[in-house]
Amino acid sequence: MIKSDFKAFLKRSPSKSRFAVIINPNFHTVFLFRLACFFYKIKLEFISKIIWYINRVLFSVDIDYRAKIEKGFVLVHGIGTVIGRDVIIGNYVTIYQGVTLGGTGKKKKMNNIEISQPYVGDNCTIYSNACIYGPCIIGERSIIGANTVLFNRDIQKNSIYKNQA
Repeated sequence: MIKSDFKAFLKRSPSKSRFAVIINPNFHTVFLFRLACFFYKIKLEFISKIIWYINRVLFSVDIDYRAKIEKGFVLVHGIGTVIGRDVIIGNYVTIYQGVTLGGTGKKKKMNNIEISQPYVGDNCTIYSNACIYGPCIIGERSIIGANTVLFNRDIQKNSIYKNQA
């Protein structure tokens, strides 16, 4: 998955330079998340927690190592981003700074699985300071606007959702 993440960062890079991606702190954040995830999967949760803590301290990004984030994940200016334990994020999703994805304590069924935190479909973009809470489903290829608050509400695929000014 790290290879897919690298390619996704490279595609978004203005300079299209591998070096620019390698020195990008947002790529480091995603890399550390993947590393923490790996240690969690091989039952070394203590190491996962240490890596999660390092990620929080160094980059001010809180991505729980138990979240399920698929390939091609891009974090843009990740400072202040929080992704909860049971969040599920599809392929090629882009998230901007200050986004919060978390639960409300409620649960619901989706395709015979129970979700308690947001499910974000493939190829979605979530812009700065959006807050998405609860067991909600963001359909594939959807865009969530900046400063949007979603609370236990699903968004259909191919949608643009933003708060009304």
